[in-house]
Amino acid sequence: MNASAIDDPLRSAWLKQLQWEYDNICFQYRLTLRVPVFELTDSATILGSWDSQYRLISLSTRLIAASPWAVTIQVLKHEMAHQICREYFFADDGGHGQSFQRACAMIGLSGSFCRASADCSGPLPETTCVRPHTEQGRRVLARVEKLLALAASDNEHEAALAMQRAQELLRRHNLQAPPSPRQDYEHRTLNTGRRRMPGHVRAICALLQDFFQVRVICGSTYDPLTDKRVRTVELLGRPENVAVAEHCYLFLTRKMEVLWQENRKRFRGGGLRARNSYLQGLLAGFREKLQSSAPEPEQRKTSGDRKSGSTELIVFPDPGLDIFVRSVFPRLHSRGGRTMRLHVDAYRQAKATGRSLVLHRVVADVSQGGGLLGSG
Repeated sequence: MNASAIDDPLRSAWLKQLQWEYDNICFQYRLTLRVPVFELTDSATILGSWDSQYRLISLSTRLIAASPWAVTIQVLKHEMAHQICREYFFADDGGHGQSFQRACAMIGLSGSFCRASADCSGPLPETTCVRPHTEQGRRVLARVEKLLALAASDNEHEAALAMQRAQELLRRHNLQAPPSPRQDYEHRTLNTGRRRMPGHVRAICALLQDFFQVRVICGSTYDPLTDKRVRTVELLGRPENVAVAEHCYLFLTRKMEVLWQENRKRFRGGGLRARNSYLQGLLAGFREKLQSSAPEPEQRKTSGDRKSGSTELIVFPDPGLDIFVRSVFPRLHSRGGRTMRLHVDAYRQAKATGRSLVLHRVVADVSQGGGLLGSG
């Protein structure tokens, strides 16, 4: 969208949203800052700036129109870090030195957005692919990608074995990976494009968190082109885990819709309840498949309310990830899920289908590079 195409009502909406985001960041991180003046510019060379004399934060409309809102928030935080330097540390840190880095840490900002590049135009860290920071992570992700390519085999046994080996490889990597500093974790936002979070997407989120060593948060973001808030899936973890979890999310959302369209005629008259039950059944079956392929050392016998001989997945502890999640979402809280009435036939048939699903690499349109590693 050209700057000339942004009308006055939309500019006013963006200014109002920026003020809301600013207040929310102050609330989340318990900051007391003097409220600044916000200004939109049409600059193609300056993404954002802070003017301490006039207490003015400026952001480029080109940045807002062309980037995910998550990027705009990071640039906003960058300018707020300059304000923190001035009002908390009494330092006019026009550069990006030690005081500025302390300010960035106070609002959960890290990586490239802590450098001067967040003020000026150029490549920004938010891309369509997630790349591991370590050589070991890159090797593991490359091997997982090859195994998921094999999982597309027409041979059912061969495909299932390839998926299982990919799971085992990730589990071993997560067990053996040394403690990781904060900057080695990734925060990835997946935009659902929906104003409400469907139940089956929440179920996918739970599955990703249980099996792919990531933290998954159902959130929301602002869509500046439509002036509406939409729901998001937030993935946090080591880059290699985030990349595989994102791939699984895309695979499931697309595959489930295809399977529903192929089978919807079986449940005529079932309406939305049949569709929702079918999608939930697919995920329940796929969860059972992932659970059954977990090796014995990563399962444990349980007692109490569970039946004798049942198992539950043990999630590997990652204190570094816990710290990272708290730095990004300092006031995180949980909500209870909703119950739903099932269309029994749709759920049962879909569950049987879900048990046969095999996660594999989708060659096209998963990332710009066509694979988990992307094109970097």
